[in-house]
Amino acid sequence: MSAAAQPERAIVKEAASRRWLVAAALFVTLFFIFGSGYNTAGVFFTPVIRSFGWSRARLSTMQTVLAIAAGVSAPLIGWVLDRIEARFVMAAGAVMAGSGFIAAGAAHSYGAMVAAYVLIGLGVGTATLLPCSMVVANWFGQNRGLAMGLTMAGTSAGGMAMTLLSDRIMHLAGWRAGYVMLAAPVLLIVVPMILLVVRTRPDHGDPSSVAQAAARLPGMETGAALSSRSFWMLAVATLCFAVAVSGTNLHAVPYLVGIGYAPGRAAFALSVMLASGGVGKLALGWIADRIGARKALSGALLGMALGISLLTAARHRVPLIGFVAIYGLSFGGPLALLPLVAAESMGLKRFSFLYGLIGVFHTVGSASGPLIAGRAFDLTASYAYAFAAFIVLLIIGSAAASKCTPLPVEQPDAQPAVARA
Repeated sequence: MSAAAQPERAIVKEAASRRWLVAAALFVTLFFIFGSGYNTAGVFFTPVIRSFGWSRARLSTMQTVLAIAAGVSAPLIGWVLDRIEARFVMAAGAVMAGSGFIAAGAAHSYGAMVAAYVLIGLGVGTATLLPCSMVVANWFGQNRGLAMGLTMAGTSAGGMAMTLLSDRIMHLAGWRAGYVMLAAPVLLIVVPMILLVVRTRPDHGDPSSVAQAAARLPGMETGAALSSRSFWMLAVATLCFAVAVSGTNLHAVPYLVGIGYAPGRAAFALSVMLASGGVGKLALGWIADRIGARKALSGALLGMALGISLLTAARHRVPLIGFVAIYGLSFGGPLALLPLVAAESMGLKRFSFLYGLIGVFHTVGSASGPLIAGRAFDLTASYAYAFAAFIVLLIIGSAAASKCTPLPVEQPDAQPAVARA
């Protein structure tokens, strides 16, 4: 074996032995940061309203603030990830998220709560979806869909566990203690684990080589990607998904309580739905490896639309079970499938920055969904119009996802490079 081939073989061996450990570390990161930051909001909804006397629309702005902070920073985070080791960026985000949870638990005014959620949002944006998607895309070629599904299942599994745990803590010690409980594992477990395990990609040990390594990867440059159909279709699909999922997930618990379910039963339904989301991520990631991420994403969005239609009839137990099962298996999938479609359509060369730009559309949707549902309820005392709007948006998003094209179609001369990767 030549001397030049030995380092390359060592890199391949390291990737094969370590990549699933990296995926597991990313799963834990999403479990505690994203699962707590986004998915527990519905459980805190009623106790915080009772404590401060705010309207539902006003409290919904907390999720809007979180989404804006996470999304507006996404292009900058993507630019930084192309130049700085992912573990340093993610660890900083984890510290911000943990500090934000502590600040939320100590808040005694609307302004203080907004500031806390800004910090949580910055932490979520810096430590979760974008960097985790980039790291998985770089470490995995074969089985990338399964790996992305496993990693992103942390959002649902974390939401399920932390929803039940925070609900229990709130019953015992109040909602302020619930926020502090969310902070503890982030600061004590996630931060050191990220620093020890996570690396941007397996082909370098020197953090200063991140930018040079990225430049050698197959894919479009920024200008070519922004002029492609796939970028804008993916942006539309992301926007529609984010509006529907953020509005539905936040307001599902208060909706169920409002139609007669006990708060504990509604929280349990949410936790089961989030657990189903974890299974859905794995299943849809596995399916994407076989039929393509574009088709899997389109189907997942249609499944969400069907699930929300069942939620509107959830006064009866059977439609509620259908919502939990169908929506649960569908709503988590896009978190794993959207970055896969981006990698398939635009490649890995500028993945971090381009997916960060896609994150802006996710921000707009995530900021709008809770406000749409909250405002609709305040005006009509019903969620019917909001849920109908979400169904229509998901159908539009499904059609947009189906119009994305693979990188060899967008960039025919990339076929050899993609095959090598």
